[in-house]
Formats: sequence, C-alpha cells, structure tokens
Amino acid sequence: MTIKTRNKLNISLFILSLCFLIINVFILVFSIYSKAFSLETYTNQTFSAAQLAKFTERTNFLTKYNPLVVIISLYYQLIYVCVTSLMLFHVFEKTQATDVSFFSVFLIALLANSVRIWLPLFNISSTFSNLLVFCGNLILFSKLLIPTSLLFSVVMSDADQRQDLEKNLFILILGNLFIAQIIPMNTPVICPNFEVDYSFRTVIRITSILIVLASLVALFFNNRQKYYTQLTTIGLACIGAGTYMLLNSINVLRLVLSFAFMLAGNILYLKELHKQYLWND
Repeated sequence: MTIKTRNKLNISLFILSLCFLIINVFILVFSIYSKAFSLETYTNQTFSAAQLAKFTERTNFLTKYNPLVVIISLYYQLIYVCVTSLMLFHVFEKTQATDVSFFSVFLIALLANSVRIWLPLFNISSTFSNLLVFCGNLILFSKLLIPTSLLFSVVMSDADQRQDLEKNLFILILGNLFIAQIIPMNTPVICPNFEVDYSFRTVIRITSILIVLASLVALFFNNRQKYYTQLTTIGLACIGAGTYMLLNSINVLRLVLSFAFMLAGNILYLKELHKQYLWND
C-alpha cells in the first residue's frame, strides 16, 4: 500500500465518520422533536432481572446506570473517530508507517461499533428485525476487530511486513468477520450498553483482554530492542483501557475515565510513534 493510497483511506474514514456523526445527530434531534425518542425501554424491559438489579440498585451518581450516558458515550465515540482519523492523515501524511494502517482499522472497528446508537434511535430492540440482526452482527464483529487490530499494529509493524500489508489487512478483517458470523446472537436480550447479547461473552471478553496484554508485551520488548522510550507502550495501554471503558460506558465514572484515557493514549502513542518514524527517516 502506497502512502498516497493510505492517505486517501484515512481522509475517506474521516469523511465517512463525520457524515455518520451528522446523520445520527440529525436522527436524534428529529426523534426528540417528534417525541419518538425514549430510553424507558432500556431501564425496564430489555435487561434480565439480575442485570436490572445490578445496575439500578446503585445510588451513587457516578456509578449508577444511566442510559443517557450510553448515548453520550456513543456520540463521543464518533467524535473520537473523526478527530483521530484526521490526526492520522495530517501527522503521518508523508510517513511510511505500517502501524497507522492497522490503527485505521481500529478506528473503523470503533465506527462500526457505534451502530449501537441505532437501537434506541430507531427503537428496534426486541423487534427481531433484519436491522437488529445486522446491528448485532456488526457490533460483535467490531468487538473482535478492536483488540486484534491493535495486536496487528504491533506485530506487523516492521519494515519487512510492508509488502504484505494488504494481505495482512485482508486476513485481519475477513478472519474476524467469519468468527462473528458463526457466533450465535441472543436478539431478545439487549445489554445495558445497547449491544445485542451474544454467546461466549465471557470467553470473548477474556480473550480480548489477553490479546491487548499480548500487544503491550510485544510492544514493550520491541521498543526495548530498538532503544525507544516506552511512551508508545503506555499510550497503547491507555487506548486499550479507554476503549474498554468507552464500549461499556454505562455510568458517568466510566465515561469520564474513558475520555481521559483515550485522550492521554492518543497524545502519548501517536505523538511518540511519529517521532520514531521521523528519527528512522
């Protein structure tokens, strides 16, 4: 993949995410204006009894479940993709950085995950519609793609991997898409963060955490071998932690922490990564 092609993809990602953000803002405003927007379903009907007791028994403002916070986190998620994709385009415009291509896939996964907002906007929970199934599959695909894209950004970042970049991107996307298709969806149940429930949830969560930890370990030793600072390792750890909290921002505390971690992660990881490529160039 040439630098010119990668830059076109990054600017296209920015335009796509910006359009998606504007469209969803318009839908939200129209729904509120027409009095069709309601979050009552997500506090009364869609959760199991155990989930409902777990999240509603808390009285602390910071930790109590609030569906409005989930809405805010999803719009912040879209803003993050817009800002970061534009940052990638400007900062790495003239840099042959393989890491950036896989980080762009990470942003694409976040963009795909943001379709969670369609569940309350279109009021499709418990409808068993094709749109609900599509959203469920896309959300699951994004949750598989997020940790693996971070792993690929570390282990496939060497210069000798550049000639196989397109093949690695194809394997990354197609592999996660195949796994997402074979995992059964539990469409009658909508989780507190507006995602459709699916099988093997605990296994996928643990595996995702282990993949991110493996990425951090690999990046640590890679930086150590090349005598780089560990700022990129710290930054990627912040992005990983922030993303986990962002995808599960069901209360104010998680939302605030996700904002802080992802902001710090972007500054540390992308800024230091750019310095490393400038030093090598």
